[in-house]
This record gives sequence, structure tokens and C-alpha cells, in this order.
Amino acid sequence: MNSGKRKRVLILEISWSGHHPYHVRLLLDSGLGRSADIILAAQDQMLSHPAIAGCSSQFKSLRIDVGPDLELQPDGSDFPALLRMQWGIGSLYRKAFTEASADGPIDFVIIPFVDNCLLNLATPPSPFGTTPWLALTMRTMLHYRAMGVLAPEQRFAALRRWILRRTLKQRKMAALLTIDPTLKEFSQRQRESWYRKIHYVPDPVVHHHSRLPPQADARQRLGLPSGACIVLLYGEMTARKGASQLIGAAASPLCSQQVHVVLAGRNRMPEEFQRSETYKTLVAQQRLHTFDGFIDDAHEQLLLASADCMWAAYLDFYGFSGVMALAGRHAVPVLASVYGLIGYLTGKYRLGVAVDPLDQAAVVSALNRLVQEPDYFTRAGQNGLAAFAHYSPTDYQRLVTDMALRS
Repeated sequence: MNSGKRKRVLILEISWSGHHPYHVRLLLDSGLGRSADIILAAQDQMLSHPAIAGCSSQFKSLRIDVGPDLELQPDGSDFPALLRMQWGIGSLYRKAFTEASADGPIDFVIIPFVDNCLLNLATPPSPFGTTPWLALTMRTMLHYRAMGVLAPEQRFAALRRWILRRTLKQRKMAALLTIDPTLKEFSQRQRESWYRKIHYVPDPVVHHHSRLPPQADARQRLGLPSGACIVLLYGEMTARKGASQLIGAAASPLCSQQVHVVLAGRNRMPEEFQRSETYKTLVAQQRLHTFDGFIDDAHEQLLLASADCMWAAYLDFYGFSGVMALAGRHAVPVLASVYGLIGYLTGKYRLGVAVDPLDQAAVVSALNRLVQEPDYFTRAGQNGLAAFAHYSPTDYQRLVTDMALRS
């Protein structure tokens, strides 16, 4: 330990898409970034991301080279492939820790997304030797059934529980952070003392704009029609986001022509998506509006102000949605999946309408309700304000900073 000196803290993050750069940015901009010497070990895509490249804090970059076999996320049903990927990523982290230690001992390690290497961390010896570490989990699901969250039963559930227990029992594991309030509640019901290592922090990357422009002004600046009912799909466009299901329902002859769709974020959909008949139909009807690329804060405000509803009916996704919380923070109701934490929280707090995204008739009905029952959706948006009022990065930044500096 560097007694009397600035702590040397290693942040390990192999992922770079979606919210991952923002989690790292919050750490760099926190008290930790000002009080410790930070080494960020990440891929080039993370190091060059606008959220990181624009950071004013000083840190040292350590490049992680990842092969194509580790960049692909194996299907959850192929558990052996998932284990191999986790082991491979864990091995990369061991190597990065060794390289970062060449200039001096590391005092603390932070893993902002641990779910892709949990197996490696659960099995001794620790990849970080005697150095304490903490991690953030976003995909732990073993507690869902006990907590009333609707999700398919995971394969190899006993092994997953063993991995979590082994991880929590690691002597140098300081804390496991979660953005899932039901996991914290579940942990409090358990008798084993090591479950006390689980700490809940509201999703720290949920932005809050103190004031949005009037809807009419925002739509005019974005070139959106003033009289439409706009459904916003926000964030990186992948098949998992349910973009095809939203487009298909909006293009249905049974859907109100007043419903317009806005796609905002980097488009990573297959080429077939834009060649589909439903996509072409909405384009021909001038009811589809796209903003392809990185969305900065100014445009995020305009999009939130323009939206009547946020699409959160994702496919095969059961974790927490920062987009849903972002919507709630700005009184935007959601059209959500009935499954996972998204469906659970939508029902608990009455944040909008929850549907099976693969049931086109149900999606069409929900879109029509947006036109027919505006007061209902207005109330749902206000419910979101109350449900997510406490979401800010402060708790996350303070907790991580305190643990790292006390190490």
C-alpha cells in the first residue's frame, strides 16, 4: 500500500458500448479521479469514446487487446461458451493488472461491469493478488423468481449461485454493487454475512436535465411534426432493442397514423432492417425519423422534450434499463416489456404500458392508447418523476471513492 502517497487505482473495463463509457467517466470525474492516480485499462473504442476523450481528469491509459472470440457475446443458452468467454476475459484482466503494477503497486481495483468475468474472479487465486477490489453487476438474475420478477428460469442455476457465493466470500472483495433494487432486497433476506457486501446504488448514468425546452420548440429544432404522437427508441440500435417489433407495429394498418417513431443512437442493426417492408412503409408515410450516431447532451434534451413515450420493450433483456430511468427522470412514460426488471418496475410504479414485444397486436393496442388516452400517459410520466427522483451519480461516486481511498 502506498502509505502517505496518492493511491494507485486500476479501472478494468473491457466493454465500451452503451452505458459503459459513462460509468467510467463518472469515476474519472469523481473525488476518486481527483484524489488518486487512475489507470484505465480498456479497449481502444473505450479510450477514444467521446465520453472518455472529453474527460478533463488526468488518468493513464492501458490498452487491452481483445480477440474476436471474446468480443462476441455467446448466446445465454450456450453456457459452456459463456464460461470460456468469461475465463478468457478474466485472463486479460490478470494480464492488465500485472502490466499496471509494473510502475508500482496497485492499491485498489474497480470493475464497472463484472458480469462478463465473474467466473474467473470467483475461483482462486485472485487475479489481483492481495489487492482489494470491488465490482458492479448488472445481469445477476438468480433472485428474480423469489422477488416476483418475470423472467425465464436460468440454466445452470446452481452453478450461478455457487459463482456468486464464491465471489462474495473472496477475502479481498470489498463490495459488489448493483443497480437492481430487488437484488439488494433479496440479499437482506439472506442469513450469510457475506451477502452484506452487496450494496445498491441507483443507476449512476441516468442524466438529469434541470429543464427541458417546450415540446413545440424541441420538435421544431429537430424537424419533427408538431401534432404527432412520438415514440422514442433511444440508445444504440441493436436487434435486442426491439426496433423491428416497434417498426412492425407502427406500420400495421391497425395502428393510428398519428403515431410516429424516432430512432436516436448509433445504428448497429443488420442491413435487412432498413430493407424491410415495414421500415419502407413508415419512411413513405413520413412517420419514421432517425438520428444515427452519438447523441450529445443538447440533442438528448431535445429528444426527451419531443417524446410522448419512450420505447423500452426490449427482447431477451431482463436487467435494469437506464433509458427507462432517464425517461422517468423527465416525466416521459414508457411502453415497456412485461419481462424482467423493466416490466416489474413499470407495473410497480405505473410508469406506462407493459406488453410482450413479440405480440404485435398488444404493441399496436399500446400505441393506439398513446393517441386515445393522453391523460393516462401524462399521469404515468408523473409517476416516473416520483419513482426515479433519487437517481443521481452521487451515491455511486461517493461509495466507490470511500472504499478505494480507505484501502
